[in-house]
Amino acid sequence: MPSIDDLLPEYLNELQEDTILDRKVRTTCMGNVQYLRIGLKGSKPSSEKWIEIEQVRNQYHHLIDA
Repeated sequence: MPSIDDLLPEYLNELQEDTILDRKVRTTCMGNVQYLRIGLKGSKPSSEKWIEIEQVRNQYHHLIDA
């Protein structure tokens, strides 16, 4: 069975820049925690990661500040 990357048009094979692809909020016993789905430059969209927003501010601050 083909992967989602196999079905993408050629121009979508690799991300051209670091990008926020999605957002979600999880409710925990400590309160609400916001997560961002980050796609990194040169990677395929299916290899994105969900990262807590505080970690994004520290590691990928250019995405938040823009």
